[in-house]
Amino acid sequence: MSKKKTTSVAVKQFSVEQFFSIRSIYGFKLSHDSKTVFYITNTTGTPQIWSVPIIGGAPKQISVWNDSVKAIYQNPKSPELIFLSDYNGNENLQIYKIPSDGGEVTHVAGDNQSQTMFVGFNKGGTKILYSTNRKLSYNFETFVHDLKTGKEKRVYGFDDPTATIAEEWSDNSRYITFVKMYGNINTDLLLYDTTSRKLKNITGHDLSVDTFNAGSEFDNKNRGFYFVSDEGRDFKGIKYYDIKKATSNWVVKHHWDVANFVLSDDNSFMIYTLNRNGNLSPYMLNLKTGKSSKLNLPKGNYSSLKITKDGKKLVYVFESPLNPADIFTYDFKSGKITQLTDSLIGGLGKEGFTVGKDIFYRSFDGKKIHAILYIPRGTKKNGSNPAIVWPHGGPEWQEVHNFSKYIQVLTNSGYIVIAPNFRGSTGYGKKFQKLIYKDWGGAEFKDVLGAYDYLCSSGFVNRKKIAVVGGSFGGFMTLTCVTKAPERWRCAVDIFGPSNLITFVNSVPEHWKSGTDILVGNPVRDKGLLEERSPINFVDKIECPMLVIQGRHDPRVVEAESGQIVKKLKSSGKDVDYILLEDEGHGFSKVSNQIKVFKAKLEFLNKHLRSNKSK
Repeated sequence: MSKKKTTSVAVKQFSVEQFFSIRSIYGFKLSHDSKTVFYITNTTGTPQIWSVPIIGGAPKQISVWNDSVKAIYQNPKSPELIFLSDYNGNENLQIYKIPSDGGEVTHVAGDNQSQTMFVGFNKGGTKILYSTNRKLSYNFETFVHDLKTGKEKRVYGFDDPTATIAEEWSDNSRYITFVKMYGNINTDLLLYDTTSRKLKNITGHDLSVDTFNAGSEFDNKNRGFYFVSDEGRDFKGIKYYDIKKATSNWVVKHHWDVANFVLSDDNSFMIYTLNRNGNLSPYMLNLKTGKSSKLNLPKGNYSSLKITKDGKKLVYVFESPLNPADIFTYDFKSGKITQLTDSLIGGLGKEGFTVGKDIFYRSFDGKKIHAILYIPRGTKKNGSNPAIVWPHGGPEWQEVHNFSKYIQVLTNSGYIVIAPNFRGSTGYGKKFQKLIYKDWGGAEFKDVLGAYDYLCSSGFVNRKKIAVVGGSFGGFMTLTCVTKAPERWRCAVDIFGPSNLITFVNSVPEHWKSGTDILVGNPVRDKGLLEERSPINFVDKIECPMLVIQGRHDPRVVEAESGQIVKKLKSSGKDVDYILLEDEGHGFSKVSNQIKVFKAKLEFLNKHLRSNKSK
């Protein structure tokens, strides 16, 4: 096990191996009797299915699969699980089933050349509904699959260029909701009646007015469904659609985004989370009185909400900068909180972690930008410290107050990190989010430079020891920073970032292309803009050493995006190192690869940011 160099920072130092011994825990489901929690964790090095009693107890491994488990679903009647998995991160998900206590895995649907999306079970647990693009790569068909006979029946299919995917199946199997994806902030909900065989767009709107409608959940009487919408608003709330009346009305509206929600089994109340500057807090809404109140729970981020069948407990994933994600229960009556999983192992303690601080700054045009600033405890305000600008991926994403191993590894090594939520980020309303559309490498790039300027004016940082590090869109932003503002950076790390926007939009999955036309640009109509914003065309401007990291099977940012810029960097005599992971896709799921990548990243950063040599 490698050891880190001792720094002057007064935090307890941990190795990369220790950090990545922290288990990732996510994607949990309750058993049909609410007595068991099934969840995904990478305890064995690859994400697998585990279970734990809801009253607490020893965890049990359920699956020993040959690749990463991506999602799990509990059969509502029988002791059986459905799970999704792909091959080495290629995102061509397939559906499998396994007994709830472990055992033989059976392939149900899907292949390695297409994507298969699980929708739900019928009430009896004998059939499942799923969508697949195996016929048309750019759109989806939906099938009912009989789990006993293996027979399938096509329910509906779409052949237009706008991807439309089944989202929810009513308890009586009569209704299916579909989401029609015009773009990430412009969607409609369609309702299909399998009895009348009629399809209706229940949120039809002027497509020039971006409106988000998705996240449907039927009520227990199959009379309608709740869904997330921002119709006529800047922020997302919750609406209810009455099928018989063919009308919808608002149930929840705030001046912040609703992130997710869950209904109690008897539909008497709902729990939803509200996103305030990257803090996701849970609220309870009484569906009879319409009154809502914030739950008395510790500050942090709450996700994957579930309510036990008897309505007495909330089950959720909780995390904060000092607490890696774990599964908890909350008793509504007594207020008792019970922790079911323990992700923090490997001898780590909270004394080695850094809590981020909300900061705000004005960008070049006066736009207010929110960022999270991580300053390790004991860091001296003497202008000598190295720092990292960390632009997030997406770009329609948000840096939140969660536990990020990736940032904590860096701060534990003594690096100050600033993570800006530049324009285009989620959580600040759709007007702010839309500002990045067809402007990649434009105004949001200047927002990121504003984060650099904030570091320089903080009194903590040596401006000659600042790096930019990012993945996916953050990788593109890293490449943009070193080509458009090369004098600012001591070194840079690009993790599967698009280098050429024309080849990027041409290589994304087919059912994404109508969306990337809107978000990034069209390779023909917007060729001039995309060429001007493509970092690969400005490699000659790069002055700092580069580290580029990529997964071979990445379907979102294909390997050629990294390969072509590395080739051009090398042919131009630039200082570049390249790590290509042969068994990964977009994001690295195997713990051994995570350790390999972060050890290389820290070695690279330490070499260039700890040196006393100036640029």
